[in-house]
Amino acid sequence: MDIRNHSKDRKKPVMRNRLKTAVFIAVLVCIALMVFRYFGFVSKTVYEESVSHLTEVFHQSDNMLRELTEKNLTYLHMWGENLQNTSSEDEIRDYIKKAQEDAGFLEFFFLSADGNYKMPTGETGYLGLQENVEEEIRQGNDVIANASVPGKSQLLVFATPKAHGTYQGFEYDAIAIAYENSDIVDVLDISAFDGNAQSFVVHPNGRVVVDHSSETWGNVYNFFGVLREHSDMSEKEFNELSEKFKAGRTDAMLLDLDGRNYYLVYEKSDIQDWMFLGLVQADIVNASMNSLQRSTILLVSVVVFCIAAFLISFIIQKGRTNLRKKDTEILYRDELFQKLSMNVDDVFLMLDAKTYQADYVSPNAEKLLGITVEQIRKDICVFGKLDPENSRDSEKNYLEEIQVHEQKEWDFEYIHLKTGEKRWFHNIAMCSEVNGKKKYILVMSDRTDDWKMNQALSEAVRAAETANKAKSTFLSNMSHDIRTPMNAIIGFTTLAVSNIDDQKRVRDYLGKILSSSNHLLSLINDILDMSRIESGKIHLEETEVSLSDVLHDLKTIISGQIHAKQLELYMDAMDVTNEDVYCDKTRLNQVLLNLLSNAVKFTPAGGTVSVRLKQLPGTAKGSALYEIRVKDNGIGMSQEFVKKIFSPFERERTSTVSRTQGTGLGMAITKNIVDMMGGTIEVQTAQGKGTEFIVRLPFRIQPEQHRIEKIAELEGLKALVVDDDFDTCDSVTKMLVRVGMRSEWTLSGREAVLRARQSMELGDAFHAYIIDWCLPDMNGIEVTRQIRSLGDDTPIIILTAYDWSDIEAEAKAAGVTAFCAKPLFMSDIRETLMTAIGQSQAGAEDSILPEAGSDFRGRCILLVEDNELNSEIAVEILNEYGFLVDTAKNGAEAVEKVKNSTPGNYDLVLMDVQMPVMNGYEATKEIRALDNPALAGITILAMTANAFDEDRKKALECGMDGFLSKPIVIEELISTLHDNLLG
Repeated sequence: MDIRNHSKDRKKPVMRNRLKTAVFIAVLVCIALMVFRYFGFVSKTVYEESVSHLTEVFHQSDNMLRELTEKNLTYLHMWGENLQNTSSEDEIRDYIKKAQEDAGFLEFFFLSADGNYKMPTGETGYLGLQENVEEEIRQGNDVIANASVPGKSQLLVFATPKAHGTYQGFEYDAIAIAYENSDIVDVLDISAFDGNAQSFVVHPNGRVVVDHSSETWGNVYNFFGVLREHSDMSEKEFNELSEKFKAGRTDAMLLDLDGRNYYLVYEKSDIQDWMFLGLVQADIVNASMNSLQRSTILLVSVVVFCIAAFLISFIIQKGRTNLRKKDTEILYRDELFQKLSMNVDDVFLMLDAKTYQADYVSPNAEKLLGITVEQIRKDICVFGKLDPENSRDSEKNYLEEIQVHEQKEWDFEYIHLKTGEKRWFHNIAMCSEVNGKKKYILVMSDRTDDWKMNQALSEAVRAAETANKAKSTFLSNMSHDIRTPMNAIIGFTTLAVSNIDDQKRVRDYLGKILSSSNHLLSLINDILDMSRIESGKIHLEETEVSLSDVLHDLKTIISGQIHAKQLELYMDAMDVTNEDVYCDKTRLNQVLLNLLSNAVKFTPAGGTVSVRLKQLPGTAKGSALYEIRVKDNGIGMSQEFVKKIFSPFERERTSTVSRTQGTGLGMAITKNIVDMMGGTIEVQTAQGKGTEFIVRLPFRIQPEQHRIEKIAELEGLKALVVDDDFDTCDSVTKMLVRVGMRSEWTLSGREAVLRARQSMELGDAFHAYIIDWCLPDMNGIEVTRQIRSLGDDTPIIILTAYDWSDIEAEAKAAGVTAFCAKPLFMSDIRETLMTAIGQSQAGAEDSILPEAGSDFRGRCILLVEDNELNSEIAVEILNEYGFLVDTAKNGAEAVEKVKNSTPGNYDLVLMDVQMPVMNGYEATKEIRALDNPALAGITILAMTANAFDEDRKKALECGMDGFLSKPIVIEELISTLHDNLLG
C-alpha cells in the first residue's frame, strides 16, 4: 500500500508536467490560429479599405471634372448672352480675350454645325470633332467632344448653340472653347499612392476622352485596346467589362498588365455617357497591408515578451517586497514629513530647554526666513537679526515662561534676511518632555498672504465706500435733474386737468409733458446703459451699415435741437471711398448722438456745431479707419475736468453747466462703446472757445457690390463745382471723376458765372453744375439765375447743409434742377446726378402708420397685462386704430382664453412678461403646446418693460414672434402690428 502510494506520488509531478506542457502547446496553437485568422482578417480589411479609398479618390477626380464641365458650359452660356448683345467686333474680341484670361481656355471658336470654325483673330479651319455633333447642335444641345486641329495636340471642346449669329461674315451656329488634353489632366492629377495612380475618361465602347496614363503606353485612344495589348483577359471578360461600362456600373477588379497586378476602379460619370477609370499597381496598394502585417508580428512578439517579463519580474518582486516593506514604512514617514514641511508655510523647530540648541530644523527655514539650517543649529540667537529694532533674545523670553504640556501663541513681524521683505508670522510654542528631557517645539507660520489679503479687503472696503459715496454724491447732484422733469410732468398734468375745456392749452401742456417724459426716460436709459457696460452685458452686433445713411439720419434727428437753439450745423465727408461698412449701427448712433447732443447742449445761441467724417488707411486688410470730428464753439471745458470727463457720474461744476440737465454718464458710455469697437477718442478744448471730440474707429469694409459707378450719359463731359470750402471742392471733384466726368472747381460764385459764359463761347460747355447755397459773394440761387440768363439749360444741383424747404420754390423758379444735402457721399452724388438727367425713379414709400379705423378694422387682439393703467393705455391706443381688444390679467387666464377660443377669434396676442400666477414666458410655452395647431400657432408679441437684449432673446426662445418694449412707442407698436397682420 505504501509502495503504491509512493508510485502515485511519483506519477503526480509527471502528470502535472505533462498537463502543463499540453496546456502550453494548446495555448501556442490557439495563439497561432488567432494570428493566422487575424492575418486573414487584416488582408481582407486592407483590400476592402484600399478599394474603398481608390473609389473615393477617383470619385473626387470625377467630381472635379464634372465641376470643370459645368463651369465651362455656364461660362459659355453667359458669354453667349453677352455676345448676342454686342455688335462691335473690337468689343467682341476684347470680351473674348478677357474671358480667356479669366477662364484659362486655349482657343475660342465661332463654330458652324458642319465643323467649320472661325477664331476671333479671323483664322478659319475645320474642327475635326470625333463625335457626330451636327445633329446635337441643330437640336440646341450642349456638346463636349474630342477634336483635332492640324498642327496642334488633341483638344477637348466645349460647345453651346445658345449663341449663334455672324462674325466677320462667318455664320456660326454655336460658340466653343477648347482645352489641351494636358490641361484637363492637370484637373485629374491624383497625388494619392505617391502619384502612381493613372486615370482615364472613356466612352462605354472604350474610346478615350481624357488620357492620364503611364508614358510607357504612349497615347491611348481606346482603353479596350490597351487591355487587349497588355493584359491576358479573355474575350468573355472583355465583353462582361464592356457590358458593365454600357450599364454604367461602379465596381473594382484586379487585372494583370504586363506581368503586374493592377486594381481597376470604374464608375459612371455624370457627364454624357462617360466612364471614369482608375488604375493603381496592386503592390503599391498592398504596401500598407505588408506594413500592417509586419507591425502585427512585432506587436505580438512584444506582447509575448512583455507577458514573460511580467511573470519573471512578478516572482522576483514578490520576494523583495517583504524584505523592503519595513524599511519603506520608515522612509515613508520621514519623506512625508520632509515633503510636508517643504510645501507648507510653516517652519518647525525642536529646541533643548536647557541649552537652546536646535535638535531639528525643517528644511524650509531658509526659504521662509532667509536663514540657513546650519546657522540656526550653530546659534539660536540668529533669530535676533530678523527683528533689527529689537535684537534681544525675545524667543528665549517667550519660551522660558512655558511649562510642560502648555502652549503659547503670538504674532511677530520679521524681515527676510535675503530679500529684505517684511513678512508676518504667527508663532506657536509648545513644551514637551522626551525621554526625561524638556524640549520646546516651535511652529512659525507665515501669514504674510493672509495679512496682504486682509489689507486688500480693507482697501476694497474703502474703495466700495468711496464708490458708494460717489454714487450718493451722484444721486444728490441728480436730484435737481430728476425732479425738474418730474415737476414739469406733475405741474402740467395738474394744469391740463384744471383747463380741460381749453383744447389749445391742454394740447400745449400735453406736448410739454411728453417732452419732459422723454427727457426723464433718457436719464434712466443712461444709468441702465452704464450699469450694463460695467457688468459686461453689452455686446456689439455687426451688421451692414451705410455711413451715408448714418450721418443723414443723425442730421435729421438733431435738426430739431439745432433749430430750437438757433445754431448752425455743418456736416461734411472727406475722402470717403468706402461708405458701406460692417459695424454696430445702434452703438455708433449712440456715440455720435451723445457727442452731438453735448455739443448742442453746451453751445449758446448763434453758435456753430460741425461734424466731419474722414476715411484713413486701415491697419488690417479689408478694413479702414474712419475719423469723426464733432466740433463746437461753445463754452468749452477746463483742463482739470478733461482728465476725468470719461468717468461715470462726472459733471463739470460751473454756473453755466449746472443749469444744464444730464446724468454725467453720457461720455463714460461713449468711451466704453468706442473701446469695445477697438477705436480711440480724444478731446481738445479750451474754456470759452469750444470743444472738439475726435473719434477714430476701425470698420470692416463691405465687399464691392459690382455697382458701376460711372454714368454713361455723362462720361467725358465737364462739370463745375462751386463752393467756398476747398475741402468740399476737392472731395466732390474726386467723386465726379469716379462718375466719369471731367471736373473743375471754383471758390467764387462770380467766377462760376464767368466760367460758364467762357465754356459756352469756346464750345466746351459744362454739362452739370454743383453749387453751394451759401457763397460769400452771392448765394447759389443767384448764381443759378445768372447762369440760366446765359441760355444754359444744364442741370444745376444746389449743395446745402441746411433744410432747403423754405427756399425750394424760389430755387425752382430760378432754374435749380435738384438739391443735395451735405455731407455728400458717392452714393448721394450719383443718385442726384441720375435724378437730374431723368434716369432715377423714386420708389413709393410704404406708409408705416395706417389711417385710424381702416386697415385694422375688425381685427381682434388679446391683451395680457396685469397693470390696470398700462392695460387701459394700450386698449385706448389699439381702439383708436380700429382693433377689438380682449384683456387677460395674467398668463393663466390668457392660456384659458386662447384654449377655449376658436381659430380666428384672436388675430394676435400682446403678452406682458412679469405677471402674477403665470408669467408671459410660461404662458407662451403652454399656448405653443396646445393640441389645436391653429391655436398653438397664433402670433404672440412680447410687450414688456424688460427691454434688454437678453430679454428679447429669451422671449424669442420661448416661442414668441416679436418683441415690443415699454413705454409704448405708438409708431413702433403699429408698425409691428402692421408687419405681423398685414405684411
